[in-house]
Amino acid sequence: MAPWWSWNRRESRALNQANPRLSALTQTLHREVPLTRQMGVSLVDYTGDTLTVTADFGPNVNIHGTAFGGSQFSLCAVAGWALLHLKYQEAGTRAVSVLGNASIDYLRPVKGEIRALCHLPEEETFQPFMRRVASGERAAILLITEIMTRDGVAARFQGRYSTI
Repeated sequence: MAPWWSWNRRESRALNQANPRLSALTQTLHREVPLTRQMGVSLVDYTGDTLTVTADFGPNVNIHGTAFGGSQFSLCAVAGWALLHLKYQEAGTRAVSVLGNASIDYLRPVKGEIRALCHLPEEETFQPFMRRVASGERAAILLITEIMTRDGVAARFQGRYSTI
């Protein structure tokens, strides 16, 4: 497979369609969170511990011709939520997460498709979180999502998600 930065939008959509879970979750997001449809959000790759989510550049451009910071923040928030949703599905757990607190550092401009990679934390952090979730306890976890460009990390988002 080609490096992620060389993928074009058509390849991203093909990856999404090749994974029915990602395609179904993308459609759910578009239906339940209309902003994601307007942004052109698509869940394109999932490895079990990393989720890649993209957004079209056109509807998310600012007056400087780069990706709007609010769109980058929103894409990162969705990526974290979606990664947890996929993990809950795999565990057979009916949990719901919400973003309780978040921050983002913008490191360089994004001048094309917006690509976010959300990573699970280390096993020694994630497994106790999932045990609490599975037992019906309230739980919270910090997820890191990065907006990536050919030149490296363009933004780093930290989001604390809680189960409700």
